[in-house]
Amino acid sequence: MKINITKETLLEGIQVISTGVASRTTMPILHNFLIETKGNKLKLVRTDMEMAVVHYIAAEVEEEGSLTVPTKEFSEIIKNLPDGKEINLFTGDNNKFHIKSGKSKFWVIGTPKSEYPAIPEIEKTNSIQLNPLTLQNMIDKTAFSASTQETRYILNGLLWNNTADTFEVVATDGGRLAVASHAALPNSGEFKIIIPTKILNEVVRFISLAKPDKEATIEVNVASNQVSFELNETTFISRLIEGNFPNYKQVIPTKKNIGFEVFTKELLASTRRASLCSGEFGSMVKFHMQDNVMTVSSTSQNMEFTDELPVEYTQEAFDFAFNPQFIIDVLKNVGSEKVAFSFVNASQPVLIEPVGSEDLKYVIMPARI
Repeated sequence: MKINITKETLLEGIQVISTGVASRTTMPILHNFLIETKGNKLKLVRTDMEMAVVHYIAAEVEEEGSLTVPTKEFSEIIKNLPDGKEINLFTGDNNKFHIKSGKSKFWVIGTPKSEYPAIPEIEKTNSIQLNPLTLQNMIDKTAFSASTQETRYILNGLLWNNTADTFEVVATDGGRLAVASHAALPNSGEFKIIIPTKILNEVVRFISLAKPDKEATIEVNVASNQVSFELNETTFISRLIEGNFPNYKQVIPTKKNIGFEVFTKELLASTRRASLCSGEFGSMVKFHMQDNVMTVSSTSQNMEFTDELPVEYTQEAFDFAFNPQFIIDVLKNVGSEKVAFSFVNASQPVLIEPVGSEDLKYVIMPARI
């Protein structure tokens, strides 16, 4: 294998395949990535056996070939090569991979492609076309509510539920729920799949890097137990999570006995301040509603906090409490000037929605006062 390439192009490719793939592994080969020639391009592949990233970059290919090389060491070498100079890559004896730029020369020991895990080919019989910016927005506004506990594996992913009427992305960790809605996906039929949060976060990160225009599409392909996301020259592949996602619709309150609207930024700032005094264990922030005033308060062994916010509320005095991080996460991501809170009573979950939009619903379990 013999390749000529610019530093900027190679670094961009390494950046795409590096982040997100787990670095902790008992399989040494997974610390490597695969570099392989494909016509006038380089195919870069990284996997941790749970997800994989395949990315193509432009290069001048003089001799075809393939090799896997250590990701961390190779990346550090490329970063420290001179700017503005062409990089020459070529294989030598005993799987040595030579790196030359100007007068600087390195080599690292690689391993043959045959020792690297094979990346599955995803059938494209069940393709979904999505606007990448729409997908990014729906994931950004829900993924923070997914569980990160390994013991709740079914909740470590986001449910994609496409019906005849609507397409929903849903996340929950058992204490909170986030639902983002969109018009039903055309020509895709009804389906329910659970996609690991890990790969969705990587897809979102890549969309930010790629900066697609408003007319771009990302192709999502679903096989029996796998899913892939393809945008331009990059494909992300992951296993699906198998199992039954909780019946989230029955958790969303339908009665609204108590309700009010509040400015998002003001409540976010006050809740953040309150969280400083809420204590590390069993943290809780209290809210008291009365006569158009919301009182926010928290206490710990050594601190105390109170604040007041103006709201339009003339019903009977009402007290409730929440884990402050749950409220903060919603207010950081909701993206609206005001939010509406709806309660059945203080012991039932609260429904939080952006004022002026029906595309987002957040449900949070209250804390016991």
